[in-house]
Amino acid sequence: MSVLQTILVFVVPTVGLYLIIAFLAAAPRLARRPRYRVGQPWTFEPLWWTANPEGAHLAAVDSHPVSGERGGARGSW
Repeated sequence: MSVLQTILVFVVPTVGLYLIIAFLAAAPRLARRPRYRVGQPWTFEPLWWTANPEGAHLAAVDSHPVSGERGGARGSW
């Protein structure tokens, strides 16, 4: 077996396997969209949460809950 044949049999498949594994590990990172970074303008509509009850189509709260005369977790003040 010549040196060229030895390299073709032992080195090329090993390097090829490492390159395939590296590509499979890096492919999801290369394919995803750019991430939002702090300070960038947010140009999208709100998705999951809104502080505006009208924006969530919820009724506004008219009054605050009334607490009893006693305080604390056990009401033993």
